[in-house]
Amino acid sequence: MANWHSILQMSQKYGIPESTLRGWKCLGYITSSTVDNVVMLDEEDLIRFLDIKRTKGMKSDSLEKMIKEKEQERDILLSQLDDNLYLLKTQKLFEPLYKIIIRELGGLITDGSDRDIFVSISLGEPIVQVAERHKMTYDQVTTRYGQIFEELGKNPERISTYRKQVMTLLFGKYDTDYPTKIDLSQIVSERACRILHKLDIKTVHQLLQYTSQHGWPALKRLEGMGISTYKEIINALFNANFIIIRKDQSIALSPEIAAYLL
Repeated sequence: MANWHSILQMSQKYGIPESTLRGWKCLGYITSSTVDNVVMLDEEDLIRFLDIKRTKGMKSDSLEKMIKEKEQERDILLSQLDDNLYLLKTQKLFEPLYKIIIRELGGLITDGSDRDIFVSISLGEPIVQVAERHKMTYDQVTTRYGQIFEELGKNPERISTYRKQVMTLLFGKYDTDYPTKIDLSQIVSERACRILHKLDIKTVHQLLQYTSQHGWPALKRLEGMGISTYKEIINALFNANFIIIRKDQSIALSPEIAAYLL
C-alpha cells in the first residue's frame, strides 16, 4: 500500500534535493500522484529505488576493486615472466661458470661412479644414458643423484676447506687472506703503477673495481697508458689468476675472484 508524501517532505526526510526527486519522478523511477495540485511520492517506492541505487553502487565499487586486484595480479605475473625471461637469457652467459662449479663440486666426491652420475646429470646429459652406462634403472639413478646432493649438503666444511686449498694454491704466494688487497707493485711495473696512481688505484681490488665500473677499454684511455703497458697489466692479472680471457678475447674475473668479491 502506497505511503504518500510531498516532494518537500521527502527532500527534508531523506536529504535529497527536490530537483533530484522531481527528476526521478519524471523518469518513472518513483511512483507519483497529484493530489490537490501537489505532487506526491510513494515513500515505499522511493526506499526501494534508493536500495537498488545503493546496491548498484556497491556492485560498481566491488567490480572496480576486483578489476584493480586483477590488474595487480597481472602486473605481478608480468614481472615474474620478465624475471624468468632474464634468467633464460643469462643462462647461456653463466653456463661456463656453472660447468666449472659443477666439476669443482664433483672433485669432492670420492666414489668414481657417484662422481660421474653427479657431473653428467648436472651438466645436462640425458638421464637415460647415464642410467644405461651405470647399469641402473632411471629411478635408481635419479634417486642416487638426489642422495649425492644431500651428502654434499651435509658436509659444507669440505667445500669450504676445498675452496681454501684452491685459494692457497692460486694466491698463497702473496701471503694474505685477501688476495685482491695486494699492492699492484707486486705484479706490475713501476711505470704502470705511476699511471694507475693518478686515479688513486693502488691495489688489485681498486683496479678491478675501476674496470667493473668503466670497462677494461677505459684503461687504454688513461693518460700515459700505451698499448704495451695496457697489455702488461692484463697479462699480469691473468698470470696472477685474477682474470680470465675468453675465446672472443673479452675479459672477466676468474671464478675464484668473482666468488670472493660477491
